[in-house]
Amino acid sequence: LKLQFLYLIGPDAALQHYTLQMAVVALVAAAAAGNTPLQLLPQESGDESPACLDGSPYGLYFVPSLTKSTKWTIFFEGGGWCLDEVDCYNRAKTRFGSSKRFPASLGCPCMNVNEHGGTYTDCNCLYLPYGDGASFSGYRAKPWPVPGVPGAELYFRGIKNLDAAVEFALKHGMDRATELVVSGSSAGGLSTFLHTDRIVAQARARNPALEKVVSVPVDGFFLDHDNYNHGAYNYTAWMKYIYHMQNLTFGADGGLTAACQQAYPGDEHYCFMSPHMPQFVQTPLFAFNSKFDLWQLQYELQLSPAQWTANASATAAVLRYGDDFLAQFKAVQQNPAHGGFITTCICHGCPWSDLVLDGKNGMQLYADWFYGKVTGGAAFAIDTRRPNGDGTLSKLPGCTPF
Repeated sequence: LKLQFLYLIGPDAALQHYTLQMAVVALVAAAAAGNTPLQLLPQESGDESPACLDGSPYGLYFVPSLTKSTKWTIFFEGGGWCLDEVDCYNRAKTRFGSSKRFPASLGCPCMNVNEHGGTYTDCNCLYLPYGDGASFSGYRAKPWPVPGVPGAELYFRGIKNLDAAVEFALKHGMDRATELVVSGSSAGGLSTFLHTDRIVAQARARNPALEKVVSVPVDGFFLDHDNYNHGAYNYTAWMKYIYHMQNLTFGADGGLTAACQQAYPGDEHYCFMSPHMPQFVQTPLFAFNSKFDLWQLQYELQLSPAQWTANASATAAVLRYGDDFLAQFKAVQQNPAHGGFITTCICHGCPWSDLVLDGKNGMQLYADWFYGKVTGGAAFAIDTRRPNGDGTLSKLPGCTPF
């Protein structure tokens, strides 16, 4: 099957911020897991109950196997982050902050792959919509006030949403799973980096016979990087504020790992950022990403497509971003159990089945890695060329011209 992730990206002009909200649509071929109704989770645990930003119950979409398969996918939706309380307050009025606005039904992309690079048409698939604005990572027991908006409150319960979703899965057959793929796109890709080990630990505590577990973050490796004008309003500052605002911690109620905390005393927010925590991920992972990620060029580097070639300085900054990506991605390559497909197509939601390196497309290399046909350095296909493969990919649908 041909698998693509498409994104509508851009800042929310009404907020006068780079709000990082993206409407994320996962598309799979017609034979893949079909639509299923939204299921709201109970709020029976008081201050530890799952909740969206507006306090509404968290919900999910579960597509059970039609053939009693024991293969499972858990897929995190993407959709950026809310950068401060006012941003979260506005987000709480959208489908990325309230289950009142979640779609009535959605599908779920099976990421369990066959040996030829096609995804299975039947698995147990749990799709986790994004209702917290911090990649399922924060937790505050009590509602949090919104400065300048009297009476307004926010609920930061991302990690409780995740734990409740995993409990739902275990009660609906994941306690008998033999294969589990945890995946997600964009901000959901970051969730995949952050939380796969937690999910696997919970699953294996109830299902010691779980044989195969992998992590597949898609477009989730966001650099720790300055913007073009070296302004204070940059991605690293955003993530640091979210870390404190949503109370990201490292204990049972925390979405971050204790080993990472010990590595960055005084800079614990690094553990919420892709480049600083892959060395602590124990589950084998395969990362799909562009080193010239479209979203990152626009909202981290903060250069629009029209600016990329407007002058030599801007062009050099874009090219340097690709080099910086490869330098920071080495944190993933250090683990011989990991793999990845890194393209130069300027995309975010890339056409992985159409992008080819060393004679294989992204999904085929993922399958080779999944089945142990390639390991170590051979499990990484990394395009070292300039944007869009030195221009050879410019006409490929999904690659933004450079």
